[in-house]
Amino acid sequence: MTKRIRVNINDDDVEGRYASKVKIAVDLIAPKNLALIGGRATAKTSDYMAERSMDIIYDMPGSYQVLVSDTYVNALKNVVPALFEGWRRKGWREGIHYITDKRPPSHFKLPYKPPLAFKHTISLFNGCFFNIGSLDQPSGLAGGSYQHMYGDEARLLKFEKLKRLTPAIRGEYERFSHSVYYRGRTFFTDMPNILSGDEDWIWNMQKEMDKEQAQLALQIGLELNKIKCELINYSKAGDHKKIKNLKRQVLKWKEYWIRARKELTFFYVVSSFVNADVLSEGFFFDNLKALGLEEFKSAILSFQVDIKKGEKFYGHLGEHHFMNDGINSAYYDKYKLGEEIQESSLALKYIDHNRPLDIGVDFGGMCSMVSGQHRGEYLYLLKEFFTLAPESSLQLANKFTEFYKDHKHKVVNMYYDRSGNQYQSINRDWASELKGFIEYKDGVSTGWVVNLISRNQSTIYQAEEYNFAKQLMGETHIGLPKLKIDKFGCKNLKSSLELTKILTKTDKKGSKTIHKDKSSEKLALHLLPMYSTNFSDAFKYFIFRPEFLKYTKKSNTTISGISVH
Repeated sequence: MTKRIRVNINDDDVEGRYASKVKIAVDLIAPKNLALIGGRATAKTSDYMAERSMDIIYDMPGSYQVLVSDTYVNALKNVVPALFEGWRRKGWREGIHYITDKRPPSHFKLPYKPPLAFKHTISLFNGCFFNIGSLDQPSGLAGGSYQHMYGDEARLLKFEKLKRLTPAIRGEYERFSHSVYYRGRTFFTDMPNILSGDEDWIWNMQKEMDKEQAQLALQIGLELNKIKCELINYSKAGDHKKIKNLKRQVLKWKEYWIRARKELTFFYVVSSFVNADVLSEGFFFDNLKALGLEEFKSAILSFQVDIKKGEKFYGHLGEHHFMNDGINSAYYDKYKLGEEIQESSLALKYIDHNRPLDIGVDFGGMCSMVSGQHRGEYLYLLKEFFTLAPESSLQLANKFTEFYKDHKHKVVNMYYDRSGNQYQSINRDWASELKGFIEYKDGVSTGWVVNLISRNQSTIYQAEEYNFAKQLMGETHIGLPKLKIDKFGCKNLKSSLELTKILTKTDKKGSKTIHKDKSSEKLALHLLPMYSTNFSDAFKYFIFRPEFLKYTKKSNTTISGISVH
């Protein structure tokens, strides 16, 4: 007798949803631990995480769960909104299925222990309770007890801080150990790039996977799904004898399925082509053209791409140049989940509000600005800003003044591109324009005073920049400050510095000169902030100062072979 395993999606008992083959496999395997590396537009948060979290919530009512991010700002601005979007797509509604940042209504069930606070939390209708955690304040989570942990953008999560939370994934064995998801971990990310400072610990979860167990869970899940489809069809037909038999089979195969998934870790890498049916071929052609082949391999195809150290323009740039504790997350405690975050310099830990600010600016179709201060032995880069055409210097000035509106000593020293002086004789140059927009808004003084430091400066040749950056980052001179770049406030600058490649050109005499590979500036406009050399040029103007240059020895700008002097 032929099994009736097909269902009509137009039936009242059936809800039709699009899902890729990988998404279906993940749902059918439903492991304790899940680690997925996915290309762009694979809906990792709004689809995979949203539905998996719903399954876990239903399976462990009343449990405590934790969603970790690198910073509260990223969690509140990006991760949580994407999760809520996914929940809404799947039928959940705020106020009915979940609420945020406050005590739940009386008709909501309670978690197994009463919450101590509701700030940055999600309460679910069945008593589940989510804490939103930040790894820049890991101590606030380590003392808790959670039955499942989620992490989005895992490449940004520091392993040393994350592992401190592992002991917190515990508790209430008798209450929740029936669930496969008990003490489980769920992580999603796009392809980590260790040369950009990304964390690649997620690859270790591949070693935890038992492929045969994963295949068994998938096979049983498929069989269980077929039986459920039969049950729907025979229920419509009213065949009570068959219905009774199929219900027994569902219970039997569900038990097999649960056993197969116990302690299972599933690791998978998937490219954006998994959603090719939805994205269309134009998406891939456009991204290949915009990204270039190397970036396309990583961002779309999920290939591991490596830039050798010898190919990097800033070859002496290291992890010690970046700080991950520069933001005081407590400042953002006043914001509720779902509220628009207004970033402010008041949240910066390494700033002196009573001293002038320094900015480095690169002008063009994309205007880039890095801001910071030279204090003592450190040169701090604290916050970046940028505009993309048709936005220009007016919008760049507004972003700067809004972020630093609470700065007390409103003096700015501007270091900038030589092209910013091109039309200074008629007071229409880029630099003067930006200065004017910072100092005045709608004809009224803002209180800021901008000093144009780069008037009449000579050209900074790329070989000069290379040699100076090598000495600054190599910390070879006592008089030079040590770089401290906020990795969260300057994430595009960080990427730009780490991805910029070196070029060597040979003249007719056989002498080789050093150059910066600027080909990335031909990328699509929206990709320039993260993947082009534009921000590295703003950085160049910020660091290349006469008071620093005097500490360095005169360097040759030619090279012989591959040696640099």
